[in-house]
Amino acid sequence: MKEFSSMPCKRSKKRILIADDNKDFLIVTQSLLEFAGFRAETAKDGEEALVQIKKLKYDLLVLGAVMPRIDGIRLLQMVRKSRRYAEVPVLFVSGYSNKGRLATRVQEKVPKVKGYLPIPFKNEGFLEMVTALLEKKRAVEVQCN
Repeated sequence: MKEFSSMPCKRSKKRILIADDNKDFLIVTQSLLEFAGFRAETAKDGEEALVQIKKLKYDLLVLGAVMPRIDGIRLLQMVRKSRRYAEVPVLFVSGYSNKGRLATRVQEKVPKVKGYLPIPFKNEGFLEMVTALLEKKRAVEVQCN
């Protein structure tokens, strides 16, 4: 595992939104991301996340695939219509343990998503995936500028 202090995105204070209906997951994940140097905010469902997304610009969205009212897949479909979020990296998480099935379901509805993790996950794997998704975004931004 990479040391938290050597993670390339740490100093940049990337803003991450975590949306899930599991309160314990939100608390633990927010703490983990903040400990690693990110600015992390939470939403208890897709509807609350949509309100926050309209107010602020996030560098990464961590979305529960299954949530009440607006699930993560539907939320992303709505968000992708905005130019501001057309290319934002997304990490889908789900308590359903079959990562392949989750990936297939998401790809059918919202192409171009590259991040999937079943819950529970190892903290190191989660942080590495977050960092990788943010670094890919950064590489694309550098190429475009």
